[in-house]
Amino acid sequence: MKSLIFALLASLLWGTAPVLFKLGLKGDVPPVTALVFHNLSALLIALAFVGIAGFRLDYPLKDLLLIALGGIMSGFLGLFFFFKAVKEGEVSLVTPIASTSPLWGSIIAFLFLGEPFSWLRAFGILLVVCGIILISLSSGK
Repeated sequence: MKSLIFALLASLLWGTAPVLFKLGLKGDVPPVTALVFHNLSALLIALAFVGIAGFRLDYPLKDLLLIALGGIMSGFLGLFFFFKAVKEGEVSLVTPIASTSPLWGSIIAFLFLGEPFSWLRAFGILLVVCGIILISLSSGK
């Protein structure tokens, strides 16, 4: 039950943040500058949490490198392209398309991690794609 509450909180925060990004990117702030401020603020908050909870580095290097690579992919490249999309487009169109990451995560996990495939899961993925198509069509783009 705790995991569902955390997932819902994450979803609420991730759903609210693009509106703040759009408001901040309306002016002359370029996406790369927004990215620096985004990640710097996240780093400062993370350091405060580390100061409170403690910190250790005696984890396997391979695990830390994989997490770092994921951070580069999502925390830098993904956000860079997301900020560019938000700056140029409508949040109500850009956010649902960018939020298809679980779709890609499911497919990649099936292909590379051997996670189970089911027709119910495939149907869910199909619904996600249909939802994106409907949102795109409703915006007239």
